[in-house]
Amino acid sequence: MTDTQPIVADRAADGLLRTLRYCLKYLPGAYARTGAGGVHLVNFTVPISSLNRVLVLGHQPDLAAIAAFADEAAGFDLPWSIQTRTEPSQEILDIAALHGLTARSTTPLLARDLADIEDVLVDVPSGATVRKIDGAHNEIFADALAAGFEMSNSIADMFAVPAMLDDPAISAFVLEVDGTAVTTGENIVAGDIVGLYNGAARPQHRRNGYFRALVSARLRHAVADGARFAVTQNTPMSRPLYESLGFRVVETWTSLTRSDNA
Repeated sequence: MTDTQPIVADRAADGLLRTLRYCLKYLPGAYARTGAGGVHLVNFTVPISSLNRVLVLGHQPDLAAIAAFADEAAGFDLPWSIQTRTEPSQEILDIAALHGLTARSTTPLLARDLADIEDVLVDVPSGATVRKIDGAHNEIFADALAAGFEMSNSIADMFAVPAMLDDPAISAFVLEVDGTAVTTGENIVAGDIVGLYNGAARPQHRRNGYFRALVSARLRHAVADGARFAVTQNTPMSRPLYESLGFRVVETWTSLTRSDNA
């Protein structure tokens, strides 16, 4: 770890939380709260455990806040998790175990300074076009998102609420080939930080350069919107692409979930 990495990681973690908060006001019943010691409760009301979470971001987290938020999250009637920026302490593991959160997984947090981003970006392939989706055409984004993540349309619709897509801080994009949206991505800009979310490609259109082209277009748009720093959390499938664009892992977060919804 370099001397500057903790500073970068702190900024990336804060940026991730700040950009995610933009979405909550568009989801009925969704909310986020902050407790002592950099402990946060986030309820997206979506049946995905990684989105409904007790998020432990502080370097000296308050165990009472974690326990209280865990009790509240247990009442969501939704899959949920406890997520920590570092290896969870035994005390946090004990709190998680009280709620049956005994399955463990990790997710990288990647970040990049955008000062020289143009050096690594690519152009849109011939025959493809990038389109920014507004609320009036939200079904295009939702349909492609559902196909890319192989999720139900009812869940994808929650990330394509018309008012959300019309928010100036939120930009949803698709890359289209022959009139079909084959790849998706969503930017959320908070100050000089952009969070990159909901990047997916239809299975039959993967590994052909479309996803890289859309990420490139999104990063150019983010810079034009004033972003100077980017953060994202990735699946193993997309992580190598982001790393090839100069993103680096600044932390590896641990998620504790129930074994039946990990």
